[in-house]
Amino acid sequence: MALFLQSLHSAGTAVSIVALPRHTWSLHRTEEPLPFSAPARCRTSLGNTDSKPDIIFCFHWTVLPLAILAGLRYQARVVYDEHDFYELNSLEGSGSPVKVRLISLLVRLIHRLFIPRTHLVTCIHQHQQTLKRHLLRWNRSVVELHNYPPAVWRENAVAFNSQSELLHFVYIGGVFAEKGVRAAAEAFLSLPEELRQASALHVFGDGDAALMEWLESHPRITVHREITPAEFRLFAARNNCIGLAMLADTQRYNLVGTNCTKLYEYLALGMPVITTASGEIPEQMSQWHTAVVVSPNMDPDEIQAAMQQLLTDREFTIQLSANALRTMARETMTWEAEWQKLGQHLSQRLP
Repeated sequence: MALFLQSLHSAGTAVSIVALPRHTWSLHRTEEPLPFSAPARCRTSLGNTDSKPDIIFCFHWTVLPLAILAGLRYQARVVYDEHDFYELNSLEGSGSPVKVRLISLLVRLIHRLFIPRTHLVTCIHQHQQTLKRHLLRWNRSVVELHNYPPAVWRENAVAFNSQSELLHFVYIGGVFAEKGVRAAAEAFLSLPEELRQASALHVFGDGDAALMEWLESHPRITVHREITPAEFRLFAARNNCIGLAMLADTQRYNLVGTNCTKLYEYLALGMPVITTASGEIPEQMSQWHTAVVVSPNMDPDEIQAAMQQLLTDREFTIQLSANALRTMARETMTWEAEWQKLGQHLSQRLP
């Protein structure tokens, strides 16, 4: 949502934000400072926010009926973004089977009644276009987007410094065991002493409080809370870093892992990566030669072997870094390119 907002704002478009139904939106993850904060309701300083809206963007199924009503009231076009596969709530693993089934039925009802009334649907790319093919049942106009990082990430890219002895394994995102954080830490702590002294593990993010406390109790592991993208990029520019992008072997992650945000961010910064064989990642890495791929079983011994390979075979690590820079240098591998694709579609479909 933050990238949608930033793209509109950078184009000189006035934006009104209404955060429903549960909480305010946090926009601290936007790439560039915005001239406003985001309480439950706010407006940008650009353009004329007193005029009626031309397009209403809706970012969650629970408020899609309200977005359709607002579209009718203002005679505005509605664009619905489904950035997760909401009907398959069982993939989230929360609640009783009865609750999961009821929510799934409710999502399907909302989709059936209101998605056909939207002018355009956007969705995130998932394994074999699963989500797009699902949404095409309700609306024939669906644009699939990738989680490629904004071009500013490439501006901080630095080739691996072959003279630097210290290597930093880094993780950014939600700090949870199912995202490989604990397994990576166990792997790091099991490295031979001389390799552990020549490296460090940095975890950027927030999440499981008990896991974070356990991480902070070990030497050479640092937890960075409340980090911004710019601060993370600055750290990466100053150090030789190896990215960790690991996902558990679940139905959900095998779908969404294909479009792992942090994986693309690491590559854009020129990092070699240790990642899991989730979704289409093995095919991507085989084509790009930018990562060591491990199984999604979160086996610390396997992750430790990958770490050890990157620590001891410096020429191999440097080559992975160079491949990452070359891969992400393509103009199509940016959020701006994805947004342009959406903008062109909006111009064609919504004159």
